[in-house]
Amino acid sequence: MNKLSIIIPVFNEESTIFQVLDVVNNIELNYGIEKEIIVVNDCSTDNSANEINRYCSNFSSIQVINKPVNQGKGAALHTGIQYATGDYIIIQDADLELNPEEINLLLEPVVNNEADVVYGSRFLNGVVHDQNRLSRWANLFLTKLSNIVFGIKITDMETCYKLVPTSVFKSLKLVEQRFGFEPEITAKLAKIKSLRWKEVPITYNPRNSQQGKKIGWKDGVRAVQCILKYGL
Repeated sequence: MNKLSIIIPVFNEESTIFQVLDVVNNIELNYGIEKEIIVVNDCSTDNSANEINRYCSNFSSIQVINKPVNQGKGAALHTGIQYATGDYIIIQDADLELNPEEINLLLEPVVNNEADVVYGSRFLNGVVHDQNRLSRWANLFLTKLSNIVFGIKITDMETCYKLVPTSVFKSLKLVEQRFGFEPEITAKLAKIKSLRWKEVPITYNPRNSQQGKKIGWKDGVRAVQCILKYGL
């Protein structure tokens, strides 16, 4: 791996996006791997665009794509994937639930030729701060259902941190525009039997709806539909 593309989809994250960009931009990837940052502003209606510009105006290497219409996280990622030129792609949310410094943890299995696809699991280390019980149960149910339908064995299907070869990402016909992206990409990766999978533990500090979390019960229902649709 010579270059890693980090795609950051953004929708109404004015309170966190500047800090996320600063942390990601200052990460030193192990093994001298080059870093490409692609920010996709999904037509935010708050001050996110100004915060993005305030940071990125000093760093011409960061690509900023402003979508004219809000379509959802999946659609923003479809756009970012088109612009990626790295050997691998990883997704970074625009909030502070995950620690971008831990991206290096996901690189290790690829660099050591142990895996082709690496997921960062929020549950492998058994430490999850302040996640409500309903969200935990929902994550467990969706992951278990994915394992059964997709014929895989992972602990966190809904994780943001998915490290995937760019060539594979670009070859898949991804259609889900919202949070259905997570089960869709997992289902379609699972069908490529030559791919080697691995999970690594990551830390997770969940936020609630008052703090800006956007996924809700309707997205959970859609996730079940996507697992069945793309898995079967």
